[in-house]
Amino acid sequence: MKLRWYVIAGLFIGLLSVPFIRNIKGSTYILFDKTAIEFQNYFAVTLLVLSALTLWFGWILIRYLLRTSNKTLGWFGGRKSLKARQQTIDGMIALSEGHWKTAEVLLTKSASANNTKLINYLGAARASQQQGDIKQRDNYLKLAANSEPDAQMAVGLTKVELQIASQEYENALASLNHLKSINANHPFVLKLLYKVHHKLNDWKAIIELLPKLKKHGIFTDEAFANIELKAWQQRFQRAETKGDNKVFDLWTQLSRTLKRDPNIAYSYSRALINDGQTDNAEQAIKQGLKHHWDDRLILLFAEINHANSSKALSSVEQWLKTQDGNQELLYALGRLSLKAKLWGKATNYLEQSIAIKPSAKAYNALAQSYEHSGHPIQAQDTYQKGLKILARD
Repeated sequence: MKLRWYVIAGLFIGLLSVPFIRNIKGSTYILFDKTAIEFQNYFAVTLLVLSALTLWFGWILIRYLLRTSNKTLGWFGGRKSLKARQQTIDGMIALSEGHWKTAEVLLTKSASANNTKLINYLGAARASQQQGDIKQRDNYLKLAANSEPDAQMAVGLTKVELQIASQEYENALASLNHLKSINANHPFVLKLLYKVHHKLNDWKAIIELLPKLKKHGIFTDEAFANIELKAWQQRFQRAETKGDNKVFDLWTQLSRTLKRDPNIAYSYSRALINDGQTDNAEQAIKQGLKHHWDDRLILLFAEINHANSSKALSSVEQWLKTQDGNQELLYALGRLSLKAKLWGKATNYLEQSIAIKPSAKAYNALAQSYEHSGHPIQAQDTYQKGLKILARD
């Protein structure tokens, strides 16, 4: 628009100047060596004016063309950026819908022309893993890390999640240890560490991690309590001491609350029995039952090969005062009576247990009592009853 007005103004000025130029008298000479060229002054002035106007118009035209080219380039650049953004959006939609190959192609294609390279490459990495291409996944993760050097944590956490999803637990643990060196208290790093250790059944590592999980509130109180309980139960189940006092050492590490938990008391007592520490197991069971009655503990007590079965039986009979009519206690008393070779007591206790609630194990023990008492027909019949319950269950 401005160029048009410049042209009109130039023509108008030129027309106004014509009468003045024509009235200029005299001549102008240009000398070339021994040759002279004569111009009338009005013609020479006209040439000068036209030359000035030409230079002026040329300068205006150049500026106009430069501005126009920038706008043209900006228009093309804007279209390219818009196209890349749309491809990224389409790629993320394809990723969400499970179209892995389409997502990978769109996200990688638009990454080079977009300012969201990190998102593009992380999305492409997920798409590659879903296609089973672990090598390409790791390549995209490297590209993502290179595109945003300050996003190590984001890329690293994505990498760990993908490694866990593909069951690369050892690699995931190595990645998490690296992230832990960057931020030892990062909540998601701690949560993923727990998850990986759980997958690897490394309960010792989980127990070492418990203080930080609690301090940073990674789990709800209820969830944390369950994790803590299970971790210690598993530690006791896996304790192989054979005389090095490892089971007791684990026990000393427990809080008072955990020591009174019946699940821990059961796991601790069973670990002692497996280690051959029957006397300590007896004491642990009795201590546990003082804090909380648990049928599992009394059944465990009946499994022990006591040095003095009669004495063990007498101590258990004391609990009948508070647990009269307890089916499992009566069964345990029957088992202990068998070990003490008190066939009459065994029969009495086992029949009482069955009267409350029949069970295959009680019928089996009662059949043994009948055999030892010299009643083979009753024993055979009792075995059959026990087998029927097993078949029904």
